[in-house]
Amino acid sequence: MAEIKPFKGIRYNTQKVKLEEVITEPYDRIPPSLQEEYYKRNPYNVVRIILGKDEDPEHPEKDKYKRANAYLDQWEKEGILVREDQDALYLYEQEFQARNEKKKRMGLISRVKLEEFSSRKVLPHEKTFPKHKIDRLNLLKATNTNTGQIFLLYSDDDDRVSKAIQGALTKAELGAEVRDEDNFHHHFWIIKDKDDIQRIQEAMADKVLIIADGHHRYETSLNYQKLKTEEQDTVEGTESFNTIMMTLFRIDDPGLIILPTYRLVKGMDKLSDQELKDLLGQYFEISEFDWHDTSDPTAIENVQEKILSGIHALGAFIPQLNKAFVFSLKSEDILDSEITDERSKEWKCLDVAILHSLIIDKLEALSSEPFSLENNVSYIRNLEQGIEKTVKGEFQMIFLLKPVSLFQVREVVENGELMPQKSTDFFPKLKSGLVMNPLDK
Repeated sequence: MAEIKPFKGIRYNTQKVKLEEVITEPYDRIPPSLQEEYYKRNPYNVVRIILGKDEDPEHPEKDKYKRANAYLDQWEKEGILVREDQDALYLYEQEFQARNEKKKRMGLISRVKLEEFSSRKVLPHEKTFPKHKIDRLNLLKATNTNTGQIFLLYSDDDDRVSKAIQGALTKAELGAEVRDEDNFHHHFWIIKDKDDIQRIQEAMADKVLIIADGHHRYETSLNYQKLKTEEQDTVEGTESFNTIMMTLFRIDDPGLIILPTYRLVKGMDKLSDQELKDLLGQYFEISEFDWHDTSDPTAIENVQEKILSGIHALGAFIPQLNKAFVFSLKSEDILDSEITDERSKEWKCLDVAILHSLIIDKLEALSSEPFSLENNVSYIRNLEQGIEKTVKGEFQMIFLLKPVSLFQVREVVENGELMPQKSTDFFPKLKSGLVMNPLDK
């Protein structure tokens, strides 16, 4: 099902630039302050291609998408960027620290044939938004190049892919070794041996792929494929625009980490200790902790421990009440009566679905004003920063939850469903700038 294809990647010439100065986070993880930092770090930093400034005094081209293409052409002419001399696959290993543990994972970078989601050969797990797809399509049309990675998962229960990759690794050429700003270690190998490539292709041929990160870029490539097809008199199906560059990870790789995304809530003028318990007590066993001293980590540690050790246990910090709470679901039987949408049991049993359906949606009763996700709920990945926002009064409470598991993601998407919004945060992200995929050949 997964058609893997080698390609002549575009890579930085490490004889001319320091790789640590030119690689970046993915475009959607680059706020303006980091964009500015990347611009200053090196004049050849890939941020100028993947997320150029609206106005760039360094370059005469006003259109940032055309400017990205101009940088690509210019840097290749200068020898800053070089193309592989023959078709290749690439291996990308990340070594990093997560939850006070050292982790390592290995991904395969290749072109993969584009498939509509209806084919069930590539499965999404989250909803996309038009604004982001328009931006990425403008960049793709201007550059005709996949400039960033998307993160896919596959199952390898018989170890065929792993064995093929390990066999290829013994002969692969080390293309890059670099540490990033977080001191995470990245290794990058190039596989050119045709027999090794074929073995990997054959091992991957029956795989269904799940998109972990990069839904907007994948759907953008589908839209680009349609545009290019309409421009052609005849389409053979072998054209490069029928493919997209992917980084593929085995779904049970121990280095795959999902972090939770916390929920911040505001706008409840009727909030009190008793009102909260009356509202949620029918669904949850409620434990509470004193939280007068918000600088004392004891309450935070207690809540986190109960969440991680519990089943369907959700935490909340509410400085307005000087308390922290743990809400433990009384019974999964509650879910069928309270979550009335047509959802599978696997979807209903997600902690993030329980949090929204049985807590956040119910909080409207504590507000005299209209209450909505758009106006009253915000999302944050850094717990310390989130708690600080509640202490400062920007929000009234922050909800903690256990991260979703890869097994749960697989169950939900194989049921043909999408995960709830902001339910997965794969960590760390894949660096941009290690290799790009030109679609001109």
